[in-house]
Amino acid sequence: MMSCLDLEAIGKDLERRCGATPVYDTRVDSSELSSTDDPALEHHIRHQILLRAYQSRYMLLPSNPVSGSIVEALNRHYDPLAIGRLDAVRPALEAELIGPILDEATYAAQGANYEAFVPALLSELRNAPTDPFLEFLSQNSDRAEHYKNFLIQSSADLLAEASASALGTVGEFGPPQSALFRVLIDEFGYGVHDKKHSVLYRATLKDFGLCQEYNAYWPLFDTVTLSLHNTIHYLFQNPRNFFLQVGFLLFAETSYQRSTAHHHRYLRQYHPQVDARYFGEHAHIDLHHTAMVLDEVAAPLIAKFGVEVGGEIIKGAQLTRAVFATSGTHMLSVSQAFDLAVEQGKASYGLPPHGGPIGGCVTPTSVAKCRDGRVQVGGLGILARATDFADFPTGSIGRLMGEEGR
Repeated sequence: MMSCLDLEAIGKDLERRCGATPVYDTRVDSSELSSTDDPALEHHIRHQILLRAYQSRYMLLPSNPVSGSIVEALNRHYDPLAIGRLDAVRPALEAELIGPILDEATYAAQGANYEAFVPALLSELRNAPTDPFLEFLSQNSDRAEHYKNFLIQSSADLLAEASASALGTVGEFGPPQSALFRVLIDEFGYGVHDKKHSVLYRATLKDFGLCQEYNAYWPLFDTVTLSLHNTIHYLFQNPRNFFLQVGFLLFAETSYQRSTAHHHRYLRQYHPQVDARYFGEHAHIDLHHTAMVLDEVAAPLIAKFGVEVGGEIIKGAQLTRAVFATSGTHMLSVSQAFDLAVEQGKASYGLPPHGGPIGGCVTPTSVAKCRDGRVQVGGLGILARATDFADFPTGSIGRLMGEEGR
């Protein structure tokens, strides 16, 4: 396990790389490590650092012109020595944070037969009921506030959609590479910028009045959010996981067919003024993606390299099932907890002003030691008393406001 001192040093590197003219906000909460004895908070910070290691592989530019030199900003942000120090801690963080989830997926995949597994999986996903989170929203008069939090938590990946999976297509591995690349270029709008999926996602954020800047909402990401996105990056930023990547794509592209259709229908019914093209496009195109993954990627790879490939694909699918389920359950639980706090007069909905001061990071376990103060809960709103955050699910993150802020 990486020591807290090592992680604090990495955090200082990330703050320096951010600078006065950031390419994007690379900061993490490592300064909290010197004063916390809360394992949940330390776990969260480790996930933050792992995500920064993965994000360092992305080519990003600020959305708007910078006040200083963009060349200097790029030289600072992509400093190879700083990135090297970040990469050096990545294997240990992956083993600690992703390893247990992978072990569970390995167990779940034991003894499964690929030929029997795939039809059962496809039937299960294509006949899945409406997401309980959307069912909750349909009965909630404050649904827009909860949906904003959903969009914020999802933005960790979707504002650079398919960038992780793009890393799985480089190299040379025969016809499956071309099939995966066709899936990828769909995500990138076939070279038409306005049809790029991340651009469509920005349009949805804009219509909800949310910031569209990459990583702008990093202080509000829950630990469960980071775990989901780090697991996806773990798959695609480690070439040894190639067959697991295929399992991820099989599960994800199939599940998206139904889930995005449900989200598209929800938006059309309850938020008709919002641009819902992001979800409508996925509901259509992911039908083709599942067929491509099955027929042009999985089948030829198994035929060429044997049945163990099928086992790895199943493991990748089970890993994806686990992290998707955990994320969905957590999203609903946090919304229900905050909704109850509002009903009891303990909380109010709303986001803090973008670009304002960032309050100290707290978890439901660390907040017990706080003085009286307020806590911003993700993208939902503010609890009037910090100690009430103790009632929220494990994996939730809050920000101290007012005199407790920093």
